[in-house]
Amino acid sequence: MSMSLGRRGLALACINIERSKHLSRVMTFLRAHAPDVTCLQEVVADDVDLLGEQIGSPYRMFIPMCRFPEPSGGRLTGIAILSRQAFASSEEIYYAGGGSGRDVLDRSSEEARFRTNRYSVGLVVVASHGLSFTIATTHFPWSDHARTLDFQRSACDRLLDLLNCRSLVLCGDFNAPRGKEIFSRLATRWTDHIPPAHTTSLDPVLHRAGSLQLMVDGLFSTSDYDVTGVTLHQGVSDHCAITAQIGKRTRREVAR
Repeated sequence: MSMSLGRRGLALACINIERSKHLSRVMTFLRAHAPDVTCLQEVVADDVDLLGEQIGSPYRMFIPMCRFPEPSGGRLTGIAILSRQAFASSEEIYYAGGGSGRDVLDRSSEEARFRTNRYSVGLVVVASHGLSFTIATTHFPWSDHARTLDFQRSACDRLLDLLNCRSLVLCGDFNAPRGKEIFSRLATRWTDHIPPAHTTSLDPVLHRAGSLQLMVDGLFSTSDYDVTGVTLHQGVSDHCAITAQIGKRTRREVAR
């Protein structure tokens, strides 16, 4: 079932894929839905080309965050954007963390994770049928038990400042539940498009913690975008996959 909008806009998918644990599920899902642009978090660098080839997305952007420690060694892991259409431009905007993007992740504490990770927003501009779309993704700093920590507040400050006045669609894993401080600040700046009926974006079966009611994945946009058909899908990864149709609003619609 292709999601493509054809002449009107873009079909988008966003998934935290938990490294290589669910590759078969992820590829099956993306082949079935055929998004124009796919945003991924926790993707291993070695898997990016494989995923792109399997889903027919020859244009790829990968931004490393850290080397995730595994028995076989540290695997370069980060965020990626895959596209069926060529990028008119691409950009990395670094906003938080003490890592270079290639440091081995220290999981001994929340602060150690922050210190050894590099947090960036990846942005691409994709032109389709005379319209220009800016699609962005990020993986925001994590805290245990969904607490709000000072380094998350500082990261949010910087993120909002760096993206100020930009027209965009921003999706990703924000590690900050809807209803709490960080998510609320993001939703004040941009429109939150995850339907209110959804109370969690964590897969109740595939997530290591089981069924948790935490909406930590987000899909936001500035007012000039028309985001419709937003759906969360279980059974893909430890986080739900998000799909949506992305269009552009006219100046008259934006002014209303």
